Order: sequence, then C-alpha cells, then structure tokens
Amino acid sequence: MKFLKWSLPAAMLMLAGCVTNQTGVPIPFLSPIPDDAKYIETVKLPTTTLEKAEGLKKARTKVLTSSVGLADFPQLQSYAQSVLDRIIATAPAGAPDAKVYLLANVGPGAMAVPEGAIYIHFSAFQYLQSEDQLAFLLGHEYSHVALQHSPENLLRSLRPYLVTAMDFAVSRASSDSKLRKSLQLYGSDILSRDVLLPVWDRSAEKQADFLGLDLMTKAGYNPSESLRFLAIVGKYDDSFERLHLATRNQLEKQLDAQLATTTDSPLWNRFTSEFRDAIGTIQEQISSRHEDAKDRMVALVGYMKREYAMERRRPINNAIYVKTVDQNADVLDHYLDAHKVIAALQEAKFEPGKKINIGKLEGLARRAVSGKTSDHAYTRYAFSKLRTYQGKYSLALKNIDLIAGQDGDDVLPFQISLERAELQQSTGNNKLAIKQMEVAAAHYDWPVEAYHFLIPMLAGQGDKGRVNELKIGCVARYPQQRELCATPQ
Repeated sequence: MKFLKWSLPAAMLMLAGCVTNQTGVPIPFLSPIPDDAKYIETVKLPTTTLEKAEGLKKARTKVLTSSVGLADFPQLQSYAQSVLDRIIATAPAGAPDAKVYLLANVGPGAMAVPEGAIYIHFSAFQYLQSEDQLAFLLGHEYSHVALQHSPENLLRSLRPYLVTAMDFAVSRASSDSKLRKSLQLYGSDILSRDVLLPVWDRSAEKQADFLGLDLMTKAGYNPSESLRFLAIVGKYDDSFERLHLATRNQLEKQLDAQLATTTDSPLWNRFTSEFRDAIGTIQEQISSRHEDAKDRMVALVGYMKREYAMERRRPINNAIYVKTVDQNADVLDHYLDAHKVIAALQEAKFEPGKKINIGKLEGLARRAVSGKTSDHAYTRYAFSKLRTYQGKYSLALKNIDLIAGQDGDDVLPFQISLERAELQQSTGNNKLAIKQMEVAAAHYDWPVEAYHFLIPMLAGQGDKGRVNELKIGCVARYPQQRELCATPQ
C-alpha cells in the first residue's frame, strides 16, 4: 500500500540485520545460531508459559476466527501427525508435544502457535512431493513451537482498522453490498496467507529454518529435500500472488483513495489519524516479514554444506507419501474445485468487464459438494458464495445450513457465521441473524466484525440498551476504534 512506507531507521535496521560468519552463512545479528556447530546441539529450549489445554483452546479460537474452518482430512492429518511425532521423538530434551491441524484454505505455507499447534493448508499435499519435504515444513513450524516464538503479526495488529476502513471506504464509494462482502478481509484464502501466517522477526525465522533442518535430519529425513521444498513453495507462492493480485490491488486502491481524501467528517479524520499512528508504531515489523524462498535457500545451502556434507541424499517413505495422497486425491480435488469457484468470483468483483462462466462454476461447485465433501465447510462455503453472487440468498443459506460441525463444535467458523448472518439479513430474517451472531461472537471472543454487524442491526430493532452495551464492549476491546465503535456507520 502506498501509505505503508518504511522509515529510514527501519530500512537501516533491515540492511544491518544480517552478518556473514566465517563459513559464509548469513546469520542475523545477535543470532544464537553458532558458526561452528549444529544449532540443535547448542539450543536451549524455553519452558512453555501457558497451561496447555487453555492455551490450545485460545489459539484454535483465534485461527478459526480468521478462516473458513478446518479441512476434514483425517487420514492426511493422522499421517502428518506421525511425521511430526517422529521429529519430536528425536528433539532436544524438554521439547513440547504439538498437534497438527489442516486448514481449509488454499495457499503456500503454514503457521504455528507457541501453545502447541501447527496449522498447515490442505493444499500442501497438492504441491509437496515427498514425506521429506513435509518433514521440513513440519520441522520448521515445530521449531517455532519448541522455541516459543510468539508472533506479532502486522496485519493482525492492523486488522480492526482494515475491517473498518473497508466498510467505510466501500460505503462511501458504492452502495453495492456484494462488493463490501467481497472486499471484506481480502477473501478467505488471501486472509489466511496474509493474516494467519505469522510474521516472525528475521532472526526467529532463520532459527526455525536451521533447527527445522536439524530436526528433520536427526529424524532420518533427507536434508536436501528442504531446498526442493523451498523451490516448490517459491513457485507456488508466485502463482498464488498472481491469482489474487486483482483483489489485492482493488482493496488497496479503495483504502488508499479514502485515506488520501480530506473529508468533512471529523470521525473519519480522527480514524485516519489513528490508523496512520498505528502504522507508525509497528514500522519495524514491516521490515521483518518472511524472507522469500530464494533468500532462505541461500542460507540453508551454506548451513547444509557446513553440517551435513556427508549425509545420505535418498528420500525415505516416498511411496507411502504418494499412496496416502492418492487415497485422498478425490477429496483434495473437491477442495480445489471449491477454491476455483471462490477465486473466480473474487476476480469477477475486482476486474471490470471480467466475464464469468456461471455454467462452469456451477459444475465445479456441484462437484465440490459431492460424495464425502457434501457437508464440508469449505465446499459448502464456495457453493454459498456462488448462490450469493447470483442473488439466490435462500439457496446460499441452505448451503451453509448443510455444513457439519467440527471437532464437536456446533458453532461455525466465524467468517462463515458472518456470511450466514448477512444472508439472513438479506432475506429479512433479522432476529435469527442477531441471535446466531451473538452466539458466534461470544464463542470467538467478540471479533471486531461482530460489533460492526450487530450494532446497526440492533439499532434498527430499537434495542437501545443492547446497542449501548455493545458500543461500550467494542471500545473496551478495540480502543483504537473508540470513535467508530461509539458512532457506527
């Protein structure tokens, strides 16, 4: 975005952030990684700080607040868990347990939370080629857990501002509610890539790469496959970026146009000022995003040559990996069909004149909800999006109603709960929309979007007491939005 400018001090910090040791391996300044030994031999793992059950529950709630749910692949999840367990078994003393989950999102990468959970996108099983590559992905993410890296995510910090900015910008630019829904949070897959993926500092990211390489190798995996992993992910990341470029550009144009405009609204001017101040306070985080795959490969090549020059280079368990993925190919393809529907609808919203083949999308959507995936959150969400695009709100709601609960939860992932509430509003069922959104909001610890939906809805119902309660709650949870919470648009 044009308004996200790096300060000179931040740029200087970034340039000075790495040094090269005598082996030629670029190491971040003040990094604990030794220049004459394996990192795993010297690392001291910190003790976990949160009570496990409570911490895992909170972490899971945060993830499902910003996603369209978990992917229902029990065999793949169990397989990934077996690889992770093998890695943990050879980890240094004091290494914590961790559990693998699959997210119902398409995109490169994965994320980990220090409480002991690793979330990988189901699409990893479509672009990774071997168990060794999966082992590096899990080893890297598990290293964040073991080292108790606590992410401070730039976009998550800005998320309350972005949600409000999009709502305000689109409300001023257009009365098209469908456009607002499409703009909201970039769309599910872009959200998962840009908001869910942790933004570690550069030193922590390098530690996770090196320790992840050590862990996978000690567990018997081929260290060379880490480089193939990064090469594959680099290509996948580029294609994913191109696919969603129109969506991103349109969103940034909307926000930039509004932030650059001087309005006669004191409320908006106050918000804009606070938004810019918020960006200023986290400028250092902007320069600490994940390095790209090529930068990571350069560092790992040097480290591998230094520490693993004589290690065997033959992949293990490749036949098992291929067989397991093949056994789930049907369901993976259905999820990919769902993604194609969502991506096409996003493109249609953000590219003027873009023609959309409804018949083709209809076929993809129907195939996505066939067989084993007939009640999956991601596939039904895609079909609901198509029906919403067609203006068939009742049919869109029927698709959401067919979604099965996950892990014993009757509450839908929050983004789907929000979609359902907006559809109920479109069909005139305001009371049910309010009731179910209240339940979802409480379950997910009141995301800012819940306030934005409920306050004007309840105001329209004449419930002044509840409106005041929500305004007070909104200001308490999101002080950076106190003006907009108190006076919703």
